[in-house]
Amino acid sequence: MRHLTRIVLGLLLSLGFSNLCSALDGSLRMDGADLALHLEDGRVLMRDGLVGLTLNLATGSGNASIHIDSVAMDDTAIRGPIALFSLSQAQPDGASENICQPDPKGRRLALALPDENGGFSFTCTSGAEGKCVLMGYRPWESRDGVPLKDLHRACIHMLRADYGGDDHPTTRNGTLVDIYDRFGIQTSEPNEKLSFEAAWGPDGALCVAHPRIPENITLSALAERYPRFSGHLGPDSCTEQSMRAEPRALLFNRSAADVGKH
Repeated sequence: MRHLTRIVLGLLLSLGFSNLCSALDGSLRMDGADLALHLEDGRVLMRDGLVGLTLNLATGSGNASIHIDSVAMDDTAIRGPIALFSLSQAQPDGASENICQPDPKGRRLALALPDENGGFSFTCTSGAEGKCVLMGYRPWESRDGVPLKDLHRACIHMLRADYGGDDHPTTRNGTLVDIYDRFGIQTSEPNEKLSFEAAWGPDGALCVAHPRIPENITLSALAERYPRFSGHLGPDSCTEQSMRAEPRALLFNRSAADVGKH
């Protein structure tokens, strides 16, 4: 679940030692990988300093009040620590509910993801966007020769098995996937049960050796739906070796080719 914050309608800081709340004047924005509240009095609140904030956010479906319950640093994130937020939203019955589903580690946390318009969104670590950031594909960073923004997009399509890059995911939760890229941010972990599945760019797959979940999509269905895959489907037409020579191929993955037969 994402809550856009390009328009921050109000900010409240709950005082931990009382039931009082004080209104704060300032701007909430990204400082690198950190979400920071810049107050008019010159103070800057980040990480633990944001705990207790209630954000009245503008979202695609209206306004939502999101409370920051806690902040934890993920020191295992590739390319440096990232602040992860426990976020809750009040329900009609008065109870509070975490807005995120559990991720593979059982965490119900979110991270702040900057956009291109000076705003940001919260994205859960259980979703593809958040997973790809933690894997080292930080779209807001620049690195010589490494298109991190394009890698982040390619990673999202790959995790979702969104071969056409048009928001038609075909994966299944819990499926084992080996992910690696041509820049060494993620490296392959040998597993004889997995074989080359596809090469990926920012707009989806460039070729598909086998579909990850055959019950969800077949090679013939991919050929019919996406004419651009003509000549680039099947294990003979889609190999890692051939795709290594294709500069548009940024990301690669392996999966079990016979997963749909069990």
